[in-house]
Amino acid sequence: ELLQIALGCPKISNVNLSLLHSFFDIILEKLDSRTEKIEIAGEVGFCLDKILKESRKSPYHFESAGIVKFEENLSKVRSLTRRVDILENKLSQHLKGIWAMEDVPNDHYSSSNFDKYAQACEKICMTPEPQDLFPCKLLTNQHFVLHLINMGISPLLAEMDIKRKKIKCLQEKFTDLKKLINTKLIEINEKYKHSIIAEKLRRDFENERAIYEITKNEIFEMMLAKLEKTELTFLKRNIQDEFKRLEKEWKKLQAVLKNAKKQKKIIKKSNAFLA
Repeated sequence: ELLQIALGCPKISNVNLSLLHSFFDIILEKLDSRTEKIEIAGEVGFCLDKILKESRKSPYHFESAGIVKFEENLSKVRSLTRRVDILENKLSQHLKGIWAMEDVPNDHYSSSNFDKYAQACEKICMTPEPQDLFPCKLLTNQHFVLHLINMGISPLLAEMDIKRKKIKCLQEKFTDLKKLINTKLIEINEKYKHSIIAEKLRRDFENERAIYEITKNEIFEMMLAKLEKTELTFLKRNIQDEFKRLEKEWKKLQAVLKNAKKQKKIIKKSNAFLA
């Protein structure tokens, strides 16, 4: 009856027991606790043994091949969490290095030092030697200078583009990972809530069973007390009836004896008269 109340079902049949059995099997597979040995003795063990014997295979199809154990998902989440922590630490160190370099004054490439690097080239081109005429003409060619700049900058731009694509890919992976972690956390929270509800139902079931045992004992004691009281009343009434009956018989006996004495006196008087 307590099982029916807990499950909200007016009647427990073999189908209900089979479904419960299937659900327990799936939960044990997900928890991977089938290797743990649990001993249940007493009345609870007897009831569970009876339920398992009376249950049969579930009439509904449950696919257990795709069941993933909680421990596997949790290990993946833990490894991903450690990986995220490492990457966040590296990113933090890199950003700290960039911020530290921004605060350091550096005029190595300042425009004020341009004359120091360009002075030698200017002297060569102002009064060029015969062997330097062609290089100086190239320096005055705008297309050549642009081509030279492009040759120097293009590899850097290509490298920057590759880095940008990698960063974008990492960002997408981090976003997917964050969504996955949030989804797994939600699932874990739901499972945790379900386990709390199951534990609460178990405690309520135990409390109701204890109340049932106490009530049963009290009713049994009340019935014994009532039975004893009824038997004592019955015996008392019988004893009183017996005493009344004996008293009536005693009175009858006294009356008979009294009559016998009177008759004896009459006989004596008659004998004396005859004599």
